Amino acid sequence: MKLIVCFVFMLISAKECDKNKAQGLNDNSADVTSVQSERQTQDNMKITYQAATRGFFMKIWIEGDSIMVSSDNTLKTFETYVFPTEEKEAFLKLLSEIDKTTLPELEAPSKTFQFDAAQMAWLEISEGEEAYKTAIFDHGKPPKAIHDLVEKILSLKTKVEKQ
Repeated sequence: MKLIVCFVFMLISAKECDKNKAQGLNDNSADVTSVQSERQTQDNMKITYQAATRGFFMKIWIEGDSIMVSSDNTLKTFETYVFPTEEKEAFLKLLSEIDKTTLPELEAPSKTFQFDAAQMAWLEISEGEEAYKTAIFDHGKPPKAIHDLVEKILSLKTKVEKQ
């Protein structure tokens, strides 16, 4: 019985030592530079653009250093491309100019998607647990506040598909 109690006590003590050691490592890593924290923010950010109508479907995801494109509405098939490094800085600049919290309030400039005259589209920006999604707008005619970003996403799709 004493042997079992001693064994349990040793396991608990070892676990506490590991916890203290990990805490010490966390204290040392608290000096993260702003560049590293900015990169961490970009790495857990996901941008999704989707456009669809009866005979058309397109979904583009941008996560970290990859761009994924699908024209299959079941999303069973999709292509993954590497984010071109020469385009990433311009893209991140456009993304930083957008106030994500106002995305749900953006007004679509036209609503021809309601009559099947245009593909309906939306943009979503997710960061960790937070997700901000626009109201539906016409594909090719996004709200002015996100126009440049949407155009950049579509041009990135074209560029990576040509590679």
